[in-house]
Amino acid sequence: MVILLHPERSVAYINRSLFLRLALLILGGGSLVVLAIVLFNHLTMRRTLLDDQERYYTALASSSAYKFNLQLLQAQKVVDEAAALFSALPHNKGTALNLLGRILSRNPDIYGSAIALAGGQQAAGFQILYSWRAGDRMQTMERSQPEQDYQSDWFYLPYHLRKPVWTDPYYDADAGTLMVTYSAPVVDRRRVVAVITCDLSLEGLKASLSELELGRHGNPLLISRFGKIILHPRSEWVHKETLYSLAEGAQNAEDRETLLAVSRELTAKESGSLRFRQPGKRTYAWLYFGSVPLTEWKIGFLIPEEQILAPVVNLGIKTVLIALTGVLLLLVPAFFIAAAITKPLQVLVRAADRLAGGDFEAPLPADGRTDEIGRLIVAFDGMRTDLQSYISELTRTTAEKEKIASELSIAREIQHGILPKIFPPFPQRSGLDLYAMLSSAREVGGDLYDFTLLDEDRLYFCIGDVSGKGVPASLFMAVGKTLLKSTVQTLQDPAKALFHVNNELAEGNDTCMFITLFCGILDLRTNELVYANAGHNPPVLFDRDRASFLDLIFSPPLAAMPDSPYQNQRLVLPADAKLLLYTDGVTEAMNPQLELFGEERLLAFLRGQPRQTAEGCVSQLVKTVAEFAQGAEQSDDITLLCLSYGSSRPSAAGNGTSPTSLLVVTNHHAELPRLVTWLEGLQTRLEWSDDLVGQINLILEEWLVNVMSYAFDDDQLHEIEIRLWQKEKELRIEVRDDGKPFDPTTQTEPDLGLSLEERPIGGLGILFIRNSLDELRYQRQEGENVVTMVKRLETPGRELPHAET
Repeated sequence: MVILLHPERSVAYINRSLFLRLALLILGGGSLVVLAIVLFNHLTMRRTLLDDQERYYTALASSSAYKFNLQLLQAQKVVDEAAALFSALPHNKGTALNLLGRILSRNPDIYGSAIALAGGQQAAGFQILYSWRAGDRMQTMERSQPEQDYQSDWFYLPYHLRKPVWTDPYYDADAGTLMVTYSAPVVDRRRVVAVITCDLSLEGLKASLSELELGRHGNPLLISRFGKIILHPRSEWVHKETLYSLAEGAQNAEDRETLLAVSRELTAKESGSLRFRQPGKRTYAWLYFGSVPLTEWKIGFLIPEEQILAPVVNLGIKTVLIALTGVLLLLVPAFFIAAAITKPLQVLVRAADRLAGGDFEAPLPADGRTDEIGRLIVAFDGMRTDLQSYISELTRTTAEKEKIASELSIAREIQHGILPKIFPPFPQRSGLDLYAMLSSAREVGGDLYDFTLLDEDRLYFCIGDVSGKGVPASLFMAVGKTLLKSTVQTLQDPAKALFHVNNELAEGNDTCMFITLFCGILDLRTNELVYANAGHNPPVLFDRDRASFLDLIFSPPLAAMPDSPYQNQRLVLPADAKLLLYTDGVTEAMNPQLELFGEERLLAFLRGQPRQTAEGCVSQLVKTVAEFAQGAEQSDDITLLCLSYGSSRPSAAGNGTSPTSLLVVTNHHAELPRLVTWLEGLQTRLEWSDDLVGQINLILEEWLVNVMSYAFDDDQLHEIEIRLWQKEKELRIEVRDDGKPFDPTTQTEPDLGLSLEERPIGGLGILFIRNSLDELRYQRQEGENVVTMVKRLETPGRELPHAET
């Protein structure tokens, strides 16, 4: 009951109990032996049964093929004899009727027979005579359309090949059954003068195959030499499909390859067996087949594997039940053996417990044993004496070390206490995946990381590395981390925050310590990252296909010199990409051969981790670095922060997806050349034509000039954001600005009859934009003008999945 209710307690108890472990080892060993026997028996019986079934059904198929071939051979012999007689007799109607009667009377399997004269024998009195069985009588008719018959396979092939042939099976509408025809040429003076045939019904063969005992789900199969299905459990395929047509019409590539493999196997071998997955099913079947030599047909039997193995499965279930019973009975001797071995050890454990409690005078069990347990008692007695001499020295040194360790432990707890360590940090943001960790090379170190939500939609994060190690570095880290967080929350700008913190730390920095630091603010609505760097290692942006370092503008570390300039950079994070921040303890990790982990190994690792969570990526990277170091002591802290955000701000143009490309300009006319450069780069990557680039340039330039000229009343700089999406045959562009509201879709068309001075400003430009686009929409969102432009493309360009600025 304890094991069922508290499995974790039972595992701990088993680990502490040698008695139970011995019993379980004995039981487990016996169980493994029983399992191996059962498994070996099952596999052996399975292989034996499959081999027996293969021999039986292959022999049955070959036997059936031999019987059918004998029937064909007998019919062929009758026709060959008739052809020899006809070549020696007069070619007239009487001779032909006698021969037809002879053919039908000599072989009851023959349904009908025909004699067809070659052209130029008008004196014979007929062209084609055909006789057939009608109950107990024979009926004869002269074919009414001999010209058509002369083009049929039964006449055309033996006449031109000058040798007998068996035709492929066909459906005879007059007889209402499947037939096969044997045709033999009559050669006189090295010239074919006639063709004699016999028709055999396949109903007898089909009936004899269907009467065979093939099990509940087994079925016979008859395939012609060209793959035509003559007999199959699916009647809709009979005489209408071939193995090759079924392969071409297969629903998936796997079924197509299976049917082609079956076709190749039947073509390549005279007889044999084949295991394959049944098309449209998840189960396997076996095909056993033999060949009919005269026609090269294949007679086979289609048997489901589960039918063949049913006896083995039933016997296996019984065997497993018997084996389980044996394992349960094995419990009794297992517990008896374990108890006999552990009883003297239990006595020794009780004595050792008293020694562990400080009772050095506790007597050990007096036992004259000379085995391992006796030697263990002697060893305990010697240890008791040694412990008494060591205890006084240990007490003194321990007190000194505990004092130092306590102080360092408190410092470590303080250092780690100011770092966020609850993950996931923001469960209310379901798309945000963020994880960070810090591993100090000493008890305390100088690395730092931090993150917090500035508001509902903006995430601040940073990572840094303080020069130096130990307690001084940790104190400088705590000051820098706290100061930076409060400054970012106030200024809401990474570059400005770094400038302010740098000046604060540089003032009175007599120790000349400094902090390399990367700081960013991620807009969770748009996935736009604004970041600034203070001499820190470049973060890595990676996704399914690649990993690369961010382009960083060089700036000095914090506290190195006052009034150092810092600059913001921008990047739109693709929804399926991750950003990894790290300190140099990762790339400068060293193994015993003094090799550095390095940036190339870091990039190679990240390329192999596109589907990891942030926590999984960080944990696996730490493990990889540790494996590389091979236990070598490291001189620097290791700190990692990984994040990604899977959703972006809803966009009027992009339906919530990340844009293909992004351009941000200010409301200054000098920024217009950047638009041309941006579009030229897109032309190369998206394979645009020159005409399309020219149109888009004119449209955007006209709109940007209007915005720059009339949207703002102050002299301040404002950002204008251009987002572009290309999906298949459609190009969508979204332009955002925080200027005065202006809806271009409601503007009236200008009166072209007025002079330039009388027309409203911008009227012709708006008209040009409307006429150049397939769709123009406007929204006012959160104090911004949002204009969406749609241009349909006649020839689709190349679609890019990642956004870039």
